[in-house]
Amino acid sequence: MTPDEARYYASQSVESDPADLCEFLDPLPADPRRLLDVVAGLILDTAFVAPLGVVCPPDAADDVEIRRLPEMLRRILTRGPGSLATARPPGKRFIGACRHYALLACSAFRHHGVPARVRVGFADYFEPGFYDDHWITEYWDGACWRVMDSELTPGVRRHLGVTFDPCDVPRDRFVSAGRAWHDVRSGRMDSAKCGVWSDSIAGEWFVAGSVVRDLAALNKREMLPWDYWGISRAMRPGIPVSEATAARIDTLARVIADPEPDWRALSEAYGDEAARVPRVVMSFPRGRPTEVAVDA
Repeated sequence: MTPDEARYYASQSVESDPADLCEFLDPLPADPRRLLDVVAGLILDTAFVAPLGVVCPPDAADDVEIRRLPEMLRRILTRGPGSLATARPPGKRFIGACRHYALLACSAFRHHGVPARVRVGFADYFEPGFYDDHWITEYWDGACWRVMDSELTPGVRRHLGVTFDPCDVPRDRFVSAGRAWHDVRSGRMDSAKCGVWSDSIAGEWFVAGSVVRDLAALNKREMLPWDYWGISRAMRPGIPVSEATAARIDTLARVIADPEPDWRALSEAYGDEAARVPRVVMSFPRGRPTEVAVDA
């Protein structure tokens, strides 16, 4: 990693910047294992709410739509004042998605000067035989990028039968979007088994959209999992990806598929209007198509 690349990924993005709440990140540890526990004590995935019988505060209904860290932190602090190093009861946590775990962990790493980034891809450890849409944090350990999944607490690991280190998730268990796309195109992966299991959403179109979201995240625009723009804007269930579009996704996927993609190539690929996040994206909160302004 070059010094410029290290500085780039150790600095906050539009989405990860805590702004006036910067001091609240001071108590959060830079050590990955300790940080995982802290993040998991502040956020609860919507998928865990019903199984745990959690009663959420009324204002948590739209937590999953929160894009930027300051509003996440304000909600956490309002529900449970005090140090962010202290776990909140499940009913007082931010009720988000995997993207929110990944963003908070990424912000904490960057706050302490550790290069970090959010990645978009698919995990095979939630539902047997299925690659679920999943967002994780990559952090630089001084020698290479490692994958950290902040949702994999000891209890979750026991429930899922996960035995690997959640701070060093194997690359064949979390498959980045670019690699997944190449595997789908080559026939090594079935696109019908890549998507969102709980919503019965899957397909080549979904993997293609994930490629666009991962490229944006690698360029420090950590969007929401249901945001579409540029080349992915018209992608929908049941609509085949045209060969012309697939060829363009092939090009983007080649840039991001390697575990340590070339930093300058990432920037060049993101310069394409088909990939760059515009001022307005098409988002699908709760499945409803909505134009959302996301100005930097």
